Amino acid sequence: MTATVLDREQQARHRLHPATEIIVLACSLLLVFGIPSPVVPTAIIAATFVAAVASPTVRLRAWAIGVGVLCLPTLIVLCLVQGLFYPGAEVSVLWEYGPAQLTVEGLAIAVQIWLRVTALVSLSAFFGLGADSARLFDGLRALRLPSSVAYVCASAIGLIPLIRTRTQQIIEARASRGWDVSNWTVRTRLLPSIVTGLFTSVLIEVEQRHDVLEQRGLGEAAQATSLQDHHDGPGQRLLRRGVPILTCVLVVCSVAGVLPLPTADQLIGGV
Repeated sequence: MTATVLDREQQARHRLHPATEIIVLACSLLLVFGIPSPVVPTAIIAATFVAAVASPTVRLRAWAIGVGVLCLPTLIVLCLVQGLFYPGAEVSVLWEYGPAQLTVEGLAIAVQIWLRVTALVSLSAFFGLGADSARLFDGLRALRLPSSVAYVCASAIGLIPLIRTRTQQIIEARASRGWDVSNWTVRTRLLPSIVTGLFTSVLIEVEQRHDVLEQRGLGEAAQATSLQDHHDGPGQRLLRRGVPILTCVLVVCSVAGVLPLPTADQLIGGV
């Protein structure tokens, strides 16, 4: 127990404050979707990869599998739909075979959408794998969100391991009754009952948590108290104020045409 507490304290010294992480996450997503250049999401993906490698709490393998499972099918679909069957009239054809045409415009849209989706998934996966309910709650309360809103957002992350544990318990219970749960056909037949039981148990759990927190005075305290100890300092407080300002400046410059970043059309077509 003592070793676990010491490990958490040591990790907290090497991590940003949860409020800083939330600000960086929000500003990164604003840059990804606010600046129409593939350079920005590519840089965000690369930075997230480096952060996942250096992070003491996020496992690189879990992060990479999550991003790959969600983003690789998206890439295939976008290349087929947008890259080969772009409906535009005036297009620059790179390759043609029958009704399929690989165009610069379609490929540019596919690349831009995929990079944005991948940046969104990679950032969300990194944040989700490295945060827990208490950490997210402290971060949202530090940003002066109401306790009720912070609790709802933090509960969403807290329910993920709960759902995984309850699902495993339900499957083990079915196996103890003689069901061959290793067979995917059997699992498919059991799916409706598993989902029903899981949904009911999660609702009961959420209601019980809410009742307990209300009895303990959730939202009645005048000053928010952190559930965990987090490293903070003047540098991070300056970062929380400076990053949103810099992000807004970059987005405004991009909209005004002042930011000289190439678009996907220019990178692919060489225009």
